[in-house]
Amino acid sequence: MLRHKEPYMLYHNLLGFWPDDIHLYEQACLHRSSSICEQGRRINNERLEFLGDAILDAVVADILYHRFETRKEGFLTNTRAKIVKRESLNEIAVKIGIDHFITYSMRLSSHNNYMYGNALEALIGAIYLDKGYAHCKKFVESRIIDPFIDLEKISKEEFNFKSRLIEWCQKHRVDIEFALIETIVDQDNNPVFQSQALLGGVSGGIGIGYSKKESQQNAARTAMNRIRKDKAYKQLVLSTRKEEEGAIVIEKSQAIQ
Repeated sequence: MLRHKEPYMLYHNLLGFWPDDIHLYEQACLHRSSSICEQGRRINNERLEFLGDAILDAVVADILYHRFETRKEGFLTNTRAKIVKRESLNEIAVKIGIDHFITYSMRLSSHNNYMYGNALEALIGAIYLDKGYAHCKKFVESRIIDPFIDLEKISKEEFNFKSRLIEWCQKHRVDIEFALIETIVDQDNNPVFQSQALLGGVSGGIGIGYSKKESQQNAARTAMNRIRKDKAYKQLVLSTRKEEEGAIVIEKSQAIQ
């Protein structure tokens, strides 16, 4: 029995319980840049991440459903999205200490890299396979939500900046366009998108993300902040509005030479 020794003790301190199949947790912390080959198959944490992502969604939905008994589906969906978004999971993973467990062989990207949050999802997948759903829920509540997330506060925070910006433009009859400016790859060969929000043809901001949706959200957030804080910019945008009701929403790509 090795449970009093490493690595069982290390994972016990991280998880709050003794692992049964420790190899699952070691795989959850194995980044694809350090994949190992077993029986002709590459082993890393990507499959566990896929599973853990789905389990985390279900667990958070379960928790919110019971803690906010009178709130409607839209509120629950938006609150869950804030909790499981990549930035939040990445920050929490570092606070928990998962970054000290990950095995990788690459240089981290200069901008958003979600390796730690992805490993947290993989770890949840490992817990599910090793211990079952109840342990996953307990881990999420005791190690993620209770110490790091104020549910009342986060439920009131604005999240979908793109929808809010579109609503604002429609209300004020200003055309809005989201243009994909450029797509590059980071040092781990992940695609990185750069999008621009144009309000009445006036640039509102540029956003970067690991998906088009994320880059548009970041661009919309910058534009919303400019509208709120920069009166001159707001007046410039409003000067482009049309006489007729409504606004046109356009999404397109444009190449930068």
